Amino acid sequence: MGIGITQEQRELADAVRGWVARAVPPEEVRKLLDVPPQAGARPGYWDGLAAAGLLAPHLEGGTLLDLAVVVEEAARAALPGPFLPSALASVLLDRAGAQPLDGRVGAVALGPGSLTAVAVEGGGYLLDGTAPPVLGAGEADLVLLAAEAAHGTRWFAVDAATLDIRTHESADPTRPTAEVRASGAVVPPGRLLELDAALVRDLACVLFAADACGTAAWAVHTAAEYAKVREQFGRPIGRFQGVKHLCADMLVRLEQARALAWDAANSAADGDADGDADGEAPPVRSLVAALAAGTALDAAYSCAKDCIQILGGIGFTWEHDAHVYLRRALVARQLLGPGDGHRIRAVRLAADGARRELRLELPEGAEAHRAAARAAIEDARGLGPAAARRVLAPTGYAAPYLPRPYGLGAGPVEQLVVQQELKEAGVVLADLGIATWVVPSLLAYGTDAQREAHVLPTLRGDTTWCQLFSEPGAGSDLASLRTKAERLEDGSWRVNGQKVWTSSAHTADFGILLARTDPDAPKHKGLGYFVVDMKNTPGIDVRPLKEITGEALFNEVYFDDVLLPADALVGAPDGGWKVARNTLGNERVHMADQMTFDTGLEALIARSAGLDGSYRARVGALAAEAHALACIGLRTTLQQVSGLEPGAGASVRKLVQTPHQQRTAELALELLGPAGAVREGAGERAVHGMLMSRCLTIAGGTTQVQLNVVAERILGLPRD
Repeated sequence: MGIGITQEQRELADAVRGWVARAVPPEEVRKLLDVPPQAGARPGYWDGLAAAGLLAPHLEGGTLLDLAVVVEEAARAALPGPFLPSALASVLLDRAGAQPLDGRVGAVALGPGSLTAVAVEGGGYLLDGTAPPVLGAGEADLVLLAAEAAHGTRWFAVDAATLDIRTHESADPTRPTAEVRASGAVVPPGRLLELDAALVRDLACVLFAADACGTAAWAVHTAAEYAKVREQFGRPIGRFQGVKHLCADMLVRLEQARALAWDAANSAADGDADGDADGEAPPVRSLVAALAAGTALDAAYSCAKDCIQILGGIGFTWEHDAHVYLRRALVARQLLGPGDGHRIRAVRLAADGARRELRLELPEGAEAHRAAARAAIEDARGLGPAAARRVLAPTGYAAPYLPRPYGLGAGPVEQLVVQQELKEAGVVLADLGIATWVVPSLLAYGTDAQREAHVLPTLRGDTTWCQLFSEPGAGSDLASLRTKAERLEDGSWRVNGQKVWTSSAHTADFGILLARTDPDAPKHKGLGYFVVDMKNTPGIDVRPLKEITGEALFNEVYFDDVLLPADALVGAPDGGWKVARNTLGNERVHMADQMTFDTGLEALIARSAGLDGSYRARVGALAAEAHALACIGLRTTLQQVSGLEPGAGASVRKLVQTPHQQRTAELALELLGPAGAVREGAGERAVHGMLMSRCLTIAGGTTQVQLNVVAERILGLPRD
């Protein structure tokens, strides 16, 4: 999956991929490494691209996002020539209300350089000077140029024939830049464009970000496929953890870039230079465009380099295509600027108040659920979280994703309607904690008696739970646990062992326990899943576990000849792993956060004006990660609503979120300076936040194990 997430956009991407493969195969691209494109001549594929409706889908009933989908796929195939700059020119001409390209080739200068414009008597302008390097100008029919005039920078659509254009010896011979000089070039009055620098820059950021996603996507795919087959030391290099981690990290960068490019295209769509009722106001559009460009351009550049690293010697040869993509990423980044510049601009905009509010638009049919939801939720209006849960649990509206009678058996759309109505009514439900995972497992595998005893009291919030899974020798590798459950003649179970890192064990009413029921079975097979009465079962010793913060939020739990009744077992005696993994995760849909910056990041943004450039760039990187997380969440929700698989974005979310939270806490502490060395006032809070954040990349599966999972399950690298 790429930038586009709808079925139509996926089909468009497939169509572009197929067309490029037929019309411009890789060997045709490689020819340009030795013989650059002929100046002033359109690429041979141009008319075919136009006939396929791919030159300007945004002008043929599509959107800017549709164009971004085409740009991404074209870049993935390293489509040579001026397609990217011509696409940008087409969008800008449309925004200016000017005559479209109509099949001509366009190019855009990304700044005025030394160009000046002087108004002449009778109308029109005389242009003199040289533009900065212009991508694709050597093959252009029309060049959009910026020039300094008496009343500021003005933009013009200039016929290439009136300019002196020299194609550069470009770092990317397949898509070269050109020197564009004007020596008294006459521009008719009708060629003055109603554009401003911010709009040009923002739309360039959107399309260059989409192009960068295509480059990064090729690099990720190529590296992963090579790692599957290249053997060293008698096995594929994809089995080595270092290679797995690098490939997975490349995918994480790509998915963040895609999410941000997607939102930037949506934000810039339908808005003009002044903003309007349909589009984002300029500061918001600029904020989102800057975040996308900063992330995507760096992702393409770094992924292309890392692809060569994984390819090894073959990647360093002229014959391999890897350097073509690195050259492309390099040139795009040089023209538009490296990531830090965009991130600093984003922070400045955010500090001035720009915020992007993500909107979830539900499909037709959503309103059919709204009246019932509103009526049910009315009884909880004005109540506290615990009381609201107690009122709504018997109605099914506290957990609409669950089957009746405990929930509503609601699909994605109805679930989102319920969440919207809860928010509208100001009703917040108390969090169930670990019970969120307990209830689905009891519904799927528990007996009628177990469901009757536990499900509704849990949903009401009357019963609390803890999770007795991790052990000193079984953390991320949970199936290697050693706690034993021995079946006795009367059907009961005797449990011995130790659990660790158990939150709420000292207060929970019940616990869910994984224990080994068959020591001779494969480690995933010989496990049982038990419900443990934490308050009334002899032999359980709960000891607080003091963490690096000095607090004791977690516990060690010892089982010393603990006897559990036969009906404590959930599911089959050796089916505990299957029960534990059941969370009905695919049935539960979350409404994505509408605001993307949390309290900690907001505080950093508020301080950013007084920081130097390096610190502002770090704040900008955190802002990009935060917004990418929100966009990934929204993209996942929209795909679930449409009945589509969420794609890789949902799988990499934790790999973005937990390091992001750590970096936010670390920067907040760092900015305190000497005040952060003492446990008093602001220093105490910041030190505690930094220390506490260290658990985030450990709990729920370490980052390193998660990287292995992504590499194996998403990229298909071999298991070690």
